[in-house]
Amino acid sequence: MSSRNVRLAVQVAFLAFMSWMGYRHQVLGGGPTGVPTVDAMCPFGGLESLYAFLGTGGWLRRVAPSALVLFVGVVLVTIVVGRVFCGWICPLGTIGELSASAGRKVGIRRLSLPSSIDRPARYLKYLTLGIIIFLTWKTGTLVWRGLDPWVAWMHLSAGIGEMSENPWGYAVLFGAVIAASFVGVERFWCRYLCPRGGVLAIIQKLSLVKIRRNEARCVNCHACGRSCPVGLDPETVPVVRSAECLACGQCAERCPVPDTLRFGTAARNHSVMFVGLLGVALFLGIWGGAKATGLWTTYASPKTAQSASADSIFGWMTISQAAKAVKLPEDVFISAAGLPETVSRDVSIKKLPGVNDEKVRESVGDYLKRKDAQSPKP
Repeated sequence: MSSRNVRLAVQVAFLAFMSWMGYRHQVLGGGPTGVPTVDAMCPFGGLESLYAFLGTGGWLRRVAPSALVLFVGVVLVTIVVGRVFCGWICPLGTIGELSASAGRKVGIRRLSLPSSIDRPARYLKYLTLGIIIFLTWKTGTLVWRGLDPWVAWMHLSAGIGEMSENPWGYAVLFGAVIAASFVGVERFWCRYLCPRGGVLAIIQKLSLVKIRRNEARCVNCHACGRSCPVGLDPETVPVVRSAECLACGQCAERCPVPDTLRFGTAARNHSVMFVGLLGVALFLGIWGGAKATGLWTTYASPKTAQSASADSIFGWMTISQAAKAVKLPEDVFISAAGLPETVSRDVSIKKLPGVNDEKVRESVGDYLKRKDAQSPKP
């Protein structure tokens, strides 16, 4: 089997698994007995919550220790073998590639933005990254969540109601990720806007493994440049040091002269298959090691959230659990949340008919603020 087919199989497997997890979360909810939230399974969430974790030992709402494990794993993989996560694992990247492939099958040619637009536009992902991290760390909340296309994808099974509540994330998903790639600008999202890509692009500079060209064997056919999904041209350099390289290996796969383009260090070269599967194995190994050592937790327990704070309330909790988390009697909690007195107390809030767990949290948060303001100050 060719490395191209192996990579596609790995990509589709990760996309299918994560999509299934998203569907199961909508059915079973989160928490200790449910399925992890999208935020708990996203490496970028680890970076978003890093400041809170280092400062207080807690986590931003919806984020869990698993996100930090994944973030550390992705960073280590990138240092060792480059952006294999982007080229072989990332589900959003896979969606973009599949969309571009569908576009070519119906006759849409690959497009390249003029250099005068392309070069400065690539810095947008760093600007996006900086704004997101600054505002997240400043406000202590996931400011990016409403625009995140991955959050939108993982909630597709929730139906039209979810789309109407969070339309901007779906606009980014269908516009910048799917439609832009379909009409010819492959990996548009990855090239110009992805904040996680901005982080990994910086770390890519430290990568031990890079695409290297044997100048003596190169026939200058331009096949590598035409095949690169992010518009790089390996034919023009002996070593591809660009932060944009996704370690997908498509340039080496399309080269007509064997061993002209290879992954490697200054001392040794490796095949696309070896580097890609090594990166995937490292990523899965870090995940497996975290599970074996007890570091893998996909929900933040109330103990890690601020006590007596509405941030301690999660949709997977029952009324009884949520009331205990914020240190309120159940009857007071129900009244503060604006729920009927007859509401079931042993069903998760997210599964209560006609109840929005976020609105419950907001209502209880307002009550706690009023209660705190009325309390005598020492």
